[in-house]
Amino acid sequence: MKKLIVLFCVFYSFSTTYASEVTAWFENESNQFLEIINNNEGTESENYERYKFFINKNFAVKSIAYGLIGENIVEKSSQNELSLYVEVFTDYLIKTIYKLANSNSSSSIVLKDVDIKNDIYIIKSQINDKKSSASLYWKVIDTGSSYKIIDVIVENTSYFVTKKSEFNKILRKNRGSLEALVKEIAKI
Repeated sequence: MKKLIVLFCVFYSFSTTYASEVTAWFENESNQFLEIINNNEGTESENYERYKFFINKNFAVKSIAYGLIGENIVEKSSQNELSLYVEVFTDYLIKTIYKLANSNSSSSIVLKDVDIKNDIYIIKSQINDKKSSASLYWKVIDTGSSYKIIDVIVENTSYFVTKKSEFNKILRKNRGSLEALVKEIAKI
């Protein structure tokens, strides 16, 4: 029984240490994100570049992109096709977040809780502006050298699940053609 209690204490101390590390990372990165959102002085091009840097630094873009199309499409596609897809998807993700962020409002992100399930941190937060608020859950993984976002859930709607459904619909319509998906994404 003593061994079990010691094991539990060691596990608990490791999990709280990791939770505090991911909390510090989240607070730092969310503050940087808010600076980008609230920056009314930069040009549109400068602000877009800031979003681009933020996305590339904090999102597991390649993992998300591959997860959205599924293992079967990844296996049957050439490296050139996959590279082009990841490039177009990255631009699409940056544009999506850029459009969603209202650069004219003063916003705040409040960390509510951090949980870990299956080596994925679930960060519960709330984003507020002068008019409204929304619950945000961030699914984050530890890559060993940094933390990366793998999904954002806004008011119980997962970005990953929504996009996977949209992309699968396009792939089914085009008989699994990654090239057709790339063309559709590039239009958006």
